[in-house]
Amino acid sequence: MGQFITFIINHWVLWLALVVVLLIIFFNEKMDKQSKAGQLSPQEAVNFINDSEAIVFDCRDAEKFEKGHIIHAIRATEQDFSKKSFEKYKTKSILLTCTDGVQSTKLALTLQKQGFSNIVVLSGGLNAWRSADLPLVKGKT
Repeated sequence: MGQFITFIINHWVLWLALVVVLLIIFFNEKMDKQSKAGQLSPQEAVNFINDSEAIVFDCRDAEKFEKGHIIHAIRATEQDFSKKSFEKYKTKSILLTCTDGVQSTKLALTLQKQGFSNIVVLSGGLNAWRSADLPLVKGKT
């Protein structure tokens, strides 16, 4: 134990650097968790839709949407959420989806800043939904 204390005293700059690096990692992880929207697996998303009567918004373009989307999904872009007609969704449970989960995650962060309260993202997007063999419907809704 005495050698350890001597080592710390002789190499205090290294120990200080270690503490600073650990603090940076800790705060970075904390900020990263706060800035991410909740992500759900396809099965968790099904439960979320059923249990909280969530509204599903699909962020993909019209052509991809018409080829297959989650039943009762509403196709919406980031600009759509700025419209007055979307104000009614601010307090609703919302599931966002896109092709692979990237676009919907970015949109979720934007919507949280606009005051939307209960937003989650389908992790892996419609690709994960298809991989889980969950149903899709075709056409416009």
